[in-house]
Amino acid sequence: MSMTPEQVAASYDQIADRWLYVSTYGFAQIERAVSFVKHTGVALDVGCGAGRCFGLLARHGFITDGVDASVAMVGLARERHPEGRLFHADICRWVLPRSYDLLVAWDSVWHVPLAQQEAVLAKLCRGLSAGGVLVFSTGGTDGPHEKQDSCMGPPMYHATLGIPKTLQVLAEAGCVCRHLEYDQYPELHVYLVAQKLANDAPTACGPVRLRPVGPGDLPRMYEMHLDPDSNRMAATIPRTREAFDSHWEKLLGDPRRTVRAVLVGEAMIGYVCCFPVDDQEHVGYWIDRAFWGRGIASRALHLLLQEVVGRPLYATVATSNGASLRVLRKCGFVVEVVRHSPATDRYAECEEAVLVLR
Repeated sequence: MSMTPEQVAASYDQIADRWLYVSTYGFAQIERAVSFVKHTGVALDVGCGAGRCFGLLARHGFITDGVDASVAMVGLARERHPEGRLFHADICRWVLPRSYDLLVAWDSVWHVPLAQQEAVLAKLCRGLSAGGVLVFSTGGTDGPHEKQDSCMGPPMYHATLGIPKTLQVLAEAGCVCRHLEYDQYPELHVYLVAQKLANDAPTACGPVRLRPVGPGDLPRMYEMHLDPDSNRMAATIPRTREAFDSHWEKLLGDPRRTVRAVLVGEAMIGYVCCFPVDDQEHVGYWIDRAFWGRGIASRALHLLLQEVVGRPLYATVATSNGASLRVLRKCGFVVEVVRHSPATDRYAECEEAVLVLR
């Protein structure tokens, strides 16, 4: 039943001219979303078509980027808005070039294959700046649903996660639903306005919070670093105190690295980080063994992924470390390759999985 994004784009190529005359459809709903925006800066129109929303957003003070999978649609948008920054791309694979104060996805992301809808919606949420707003339309069903028809001529595909799952994905991505409406009732067409929580306070998720790591945290981190069970699980070899302090002092002084203390209450019980390795961005974490089995690592990594918006992200883990594999998979990472990892002065010889989050 599913159509690929390329097939949907080919169908839109055939009917692109029709969208030149759909002038104000959805504008009132987008206006409602704009009213929640705290900072008028840069917007992104996902599935921008012929660029019909650009003028509306410009009147509200936004500089607008547009992305669409249809060559014909992007061509029309370039003719009408030569000043705009436009991208011909599939939103499933496209990496957002920046964070946005407003994201508009009107009657567009529901063309994404059902199996990829959760990942795309989470990607859009990650692409919001703090306090940024996402407005999008979807199917108003109670559960996942997909269909294919040809009511406009060429074959077309639509899918929806359903309202309960959509709200869950928004919440897990750090967004709050500000408005949900069946705007074409009795048709099962809904639109939602969601807003990303501001990050001027410590990020929270249940009892877990993150804050930047400082030099004063190193003694506690070294204590956790020596635990033999933790090192056996991670296939790591503890450093000397001198080597540990020297290593972390360099890391904390490197602006390319994001290192966050994991707090439960006011107690630091671990850390989570993002760091470059060659040309790839990697994530890692370390949690005090006394706090294993409580879902803390998953929540801490989830919080870091809200802050670090670039993709893809990579992680490496010993295949014998089932707990860490579960944490990474729970946060959306997928095993890309399994390989042999030779012993070093820091790591024991092991079979290692490389996971990626795109």
